[in-house]
Amino acid sequence: MIHDYVFSRSKVVEVDPSHAASLPPINQKLVRRNPGNGEKNYYVGSHARTIAGWDEGDSRALLDELLDRATGPERIHTQDWQPGQLVIWDNRCMLHRGVGYDADKYRRYMRQTRVAGAGPTLEE
Repeated sequence: MIHDYVFSRSKVVEVDPSHAASLPPINQKLVRRNPGNGEKNYYVGSHARTIAGWDEGDSRALLDELLDRATGPERIHTQDWQPGQLVIWDNRCMLHRGVGYDADKYRRYMRQTRVAGAGPTLEE
């Protein structure tokens, strides 16, 4: 699968060409195995542009279907933030998206860390 940041972001905002050049499309596995528990999961999200070697229409249809399944109401968690809360997730098997908020009314303090993994998954 071709994972392309510019593909997804260009749908909502103009992407600066220098920023786009720093984030080229990369090949990723569509189905991955979580090394922690051995379970398989599919790796799809807004950045999934196409499946390498597939017809574009068929590729888009499958990726859209998988994304619809992954984001069904029964699979959505919405965090009603309270001061002092912490949320941790595994990016290998969790889609996530931020939503707008009133930055004049609320302070947002976020930190990110990565404990493993460095790039494309084709060699896993």
